[in-house]
Amino acid sequence: MYQKIVYFLQNPFVIISTVLIGLSIGFYSPSLGLLLEPFGFAFMSLLEMSLIPIIVCAVILSISNLFSFKHPKIKLGNILGVLISITILVSFLATLMAIVLNPAVDFLESESLTIKEISTFSSFVDRKIAQPVFVADKGSVSKFLEASVPRNIFDALAESKMLQVILFSIIFGIATAYMMAPQRKKIEAFFETTLSVFKKIISAITIWLPIAIIALMAGGAGRIGFDMLVQMGGFILKIYFIFFVIFIVCTIIIQVKTKRSFFEVIHLMKDPIIIAFGTRSSILPIPSILDIFEKEFKIDKSLSKLLVPLGAVLGRFGNIVYFAFLAVFVAGIYQTEMTFSIFIIVGLLSLLAGLSTAGATGILTLVALSIVLTPLHLPVGAIMPLIIAIDAIIDPMRTLTSVYTNCAAVVLVTPKTESDVPKLSKT
Repeated sequence: MYQKIVYFLQNPFVIISTVLIGLSIGFYSPSLGLLLEPFGFAFMSLLEMSLIPIIVCAVILSISNLFSFKHPKIKLGNILGVLISITILVSFLATLMAIVLNPAVDFLESESLTIKEISTFSSFVDRKIAQPVFVADKGSVSKFLEASVPRNIFDALAESKMLQVILFSIIFGIATAYMMAPQRKKIEAFFETTLSVFKKIISAITIWLPIAIIALMAGGAGRIGFDMLVQMGGFILKIYFIFFVIFIVCTIIIQVKTKRSFFEVIHLMKDPIIIAFGTRSSILPIPSILDIFEKEFKIDKSLSKLLVPLGAVLGRFGNIVYFAFLAVFVAGIYQTEMTFSIFIIVGLLSLLAGLSTAGATGILTLVALSIVLTPLHLPVGAIMPLIIAIDAIIDPMRTLTSVYTNCAAVVLVTPKTESDVPKLSKT
């Protein structure tokens, strides 16, 4: 009976239904939506309890394997080159699709002044959020570098300073790679076991994800209101269309590489899809992805355990796509001509901005939009409140795009079976 309940709650149609139910509650009764929202936040806090341990374990294992990686037939440099090429391709493809779809058209042609008033005066958000998110500072680079280095790793862990935690994990992983083989194996075994423990915790928590989705969606819809959703409907549909196109392409890549049917791939990947969409975390789906890769797709276990966690931290494909889309959107609003040089600049800067969000989640990632807009002399603060308002709707699909594209990239560059490839040797 319990397994039937679990299977029902994890059904994709149930997840989609809970999203619609949550939006309906928030739009119909904003006060009820805001009342339910704390329950969703409590659920997210329960999941975030496992977030930092998973990041630490995943990054340490990935870096340790990366620096100790040796293979007679596989060159890691070539694989990383392919992954970098995929990232560049995604960035420029997203920029091109955004230019074709022209998301600023609906904004400029709207007869309602509500959007323009909100984007200019930020009348619907708190003053703290409405202020510009980027302030020029001569010492900004030095301050950024200083803030990246943890003076006390325990303080960084306690305060969830993700960049510092990631940097510490990278250093620890490098040091682990250069330990003697017996010691390195003990350290790696410890972190692998810890990762497995938190996998069990996440599996138990995410069973009740549909209930949390209702609360979160109701709160988000209650905050932005139905009128705002209608006015920004074209913007939302267009970015979702780009995300959907990337999802289809990634599914086809996995289908061809694993020789499974299109819908079979989606069915096998449903757990990571649900976790990524529901929790808006690129880290939490890692354990289920590794299980699927090993048990269902039969791809090289050692290499997938190296690339999947590393890609979850650095492969910010969803953010890259969204930054490119937002850059084209803002450029369109301010009538900036999209020349070929602007196209190249947006593509490159969106890639850089996306990579800079490693470890950040949700609204915090939007701060990096200044990396794209500032060199183009486009304002950041004026339009940011509007983007923040609809982020609750965009963020789930943005996270899913990051996770799913990372999966497709790993499947593409990883040998299909361990039997096809000699065992890895570590120094």
